[in-house]
Amino acid sequence: MFMLLLKEIRHRWIIHLLIVFLMAFVVSILVIQSSINSSAEETIKALSHELGQGMLVVPEGTDLESFYAMRYGQQVMPEDYETLVKSSPHLSKHAGKVDPRLYGNITVQGADLVIVGLKSQLPEYKNSEYEPVAVGSGAAGSLGLKAGDTLKIKERQFKVFRVIDPPPKGFDMALFMPLTSAQRILDKPGKINALNMGGCWCTLDIPAFAIEVENTLPGTMAITVDGMAKAQIEINNIMARYSVLLWITGTILVIGSIVFLIIYMIRKGEREIGLLLSIGLSPGKIIIKNVTIAVITAVTGALLGYFLSVPLMSWFGKAFMRIGLSPSWQYLPHFVAASLIISLIASSLPSWFVTRLDPTKLLREE
Repeated sequence: MFMLLLKEIRHRWIIHLLIVFLMAFVVSILVIQSSINSSAEETIKALSHELGQGMLVVPEGTDLESFYAMRYGQQVMPEDYETLVKSSPHLSKHAGKVDPRLYGNITVQGADLVIVGLKSQLPEYKNSEYEPVAVGSGAAGSLGLKAGDTLKIKERQFKVFRVIDPPPKGFDMALFMPLTSAQRILDKPGKINALNMGGCWCTLDIPAFAIEVENTLPGTMAITVDGMAKAQIEINNIMARYSVLLWITGTILVIGSIVFLIIYMIRKGEREIGLLLSIGLSPGKIIIKNVTIAVITAVTGALLGYFLSVPLMSWFGKAFMRIGLSPSWQYLPHFVAASLIISLIASSLPSWFVTRLDPTKLLREE
């Protein structure tokens, strides 16, 4: 039996591969449709704790998921965007707070740290070669620093004026320094990668305000909780509108591909089936062989489709919602079970039918 399975797969591997890829594509679309609502809700809920009721302006192309995981990319925007906001009558009216920052990753003495360059008031060391830096408690522990100690970073000398304990959430391994100092260390003069804006927006049309910010600051993305939630609602509506059609089409394609596979195997192997029947191989074993191949193909397609949905869903979220999305693994057993059941039913009937034919008739057909 095992040799029959290997022979079938080896001789007709192209058609099996095509069926696997077709099922993988169908399953990946259905996984995205099933997972997108819950995944978007979880991601937006997590980001809402970071954004609050404010607005985050970042360079276009920024991966927000990585940004909030403190893995900063190379995307930057001009530092003078702060001035553009403040000089705009309408934007400055609503943006009472405009806080430009430059974030970056750096390794100091073997410790992976986050640099936070900001314009907030920091102490100045007049007539001194030292620049001020505040250190998160985790970074201070890793580097063995306390207030008053000095630290050298890329040939620049810093003096610790404060160890922040407890630090802001997630910034225990951070170095807080003047924006100009961060720009020099990260080799990004005159650049920032975040602009935090806030104000009294109780009666403001926030999505429209975000569009105005993006138009005023070319090459940026204005991120708000309301904007992401609105995008989620629109996508959910689209998915709900076409969900029945997607599932019906997907089911037909899956069943059709399995039936096509079995019929193809039967048509191409009629003489072999007739020979096996004539030498005494039971019809049940032929049915088991065909069903086993169909099950292997269907389950492989379902698993491949689930893994394929990971990059597809990530791209979908970043393209339409500006956040990374991932499929829910709770659906995986359901899709595998469904593919197993469908392949069993769809392959058993045509296999059973052909084994009821006269072997001599099968041997005569080409």
